[in-house]
This record gives sequence, structure tokens and C-alpha cells, in this order.
Amino acid sequence: MTGEGAPELAVQARGAKVAVVAALWHRSITDAMVVSATNAIVAAGAEAMVVRVPGAFELPVVTKAAASAGFDAVVALGVVIRGGTPTSTTSAKRPPRGSPRSP
Repeated sequence: MTGEGAPELAVQARGAKVAVVAALWHRSITDAMVVSATNAIVAAGAEAMVVRVPGAFELPVVTKAAASAGFDAVVALGVVIRGGTPTSTTSAKRPPRGSPRSP
């Protein structure tokens, strides 16, 4: 992918608190995702707090808890590779159904 055609966004979130909830499975990938997310959050003027969970299956519970704890925004990051984990088919279906939705 070249990134051609990607929108240029000027996001201002000064003073906002953002939770970044990331799975520990496939760390070489999720670590890069966490770095990119926190860089974007800080660039927008917000404060990022990273919380790690065992895997993608736990993301919905912790993202909901973070939203209830008063964070202004929550970012959930996980990687599910088909056949890469014993529960890849279960985990791939769970986060979208259980993740909190914006009002």
C-alpha cells in the first residue's frame, strides 16, 4: 500500500485522556500498533495510557471498563491470525460483538 489518497486530518484533543488497550499476542505487530497509536494521540495533544491484556478475547471487557472509568476515548488493538492461536476463530468473532459502541 502506498497510502496515496489518504486524508490529511488535523485532530485537536488537547487535555483528553485516551486509553490504548492492546493484546499481548503477536507482540511484534501489536507493539508497532501501540507506538503508532500513542504517537498520534500525543500529536493531537491528548494523554495516552497503555493497558495490556492477554489477547483479543479480553479486549471488550477492558475497553468497556476503561470507558466507564472516565477516559474520553478508548482504542482497542489486537491481532488475530487465522490458525495462529488455539482460539483464533472464537476471538475473531467476539470483540466486535462485545466492544462498547459510541452513542
